Amino acid sequence: MRNARRGFTIIELLAVITIIGILVTIAFPKVQATKMRAIKASMISDLRNLVSAQEAFFSTYADYAGSYTTGPEVAGSPLSSGVLSFRLSPGNVLTLTRKNPNSATGAGWTATVTNSGIVAAGFTTCGSYVGSPTYAPNAAVTREGSPACY
Repeated sequence: MRNARRGFTIIELLAVITIIGILVTIAFPKVQATKMRAIKASMISDLRNLVSAQEAFFSTYADYAGSYTTGPEVAGSPLSSGVLSFRLSPGNVLTLTRKNPNSATGAGWTATVTNSGIVAAGFTTCGSYVGSPTYAPNAAVTREGSPACY
């Protein structure tokens, strides 16, 4: 006659839960680091695409756009800058500033991208510029048209 019950003891269940907790503790930082790299890559990609879009806008209208929209492009006038048709990656926020084409440094623009999903130290903003090196949004951005994060 069998009097034994089938199933797991509470000790066995606690051991399994402890092992799963340890594995999650090890894996979580790796997942977070991968997520931060993906966000940084999307920010850099958006800035590279912006450089191409601004150059296309410049070849069409002989001026850089000072703002952007998801709708159609709008040519600039002597009193206002044009509007670029441009879409950002989800979560990214673009700040675009057109530089005065009549200034001594010439035409150009400065752009920065931020993302609220960034929680890691080391970089929170990526930037790029075209025109004079004085348009660089940060000392980390050293080459015209080449995005850098800081």
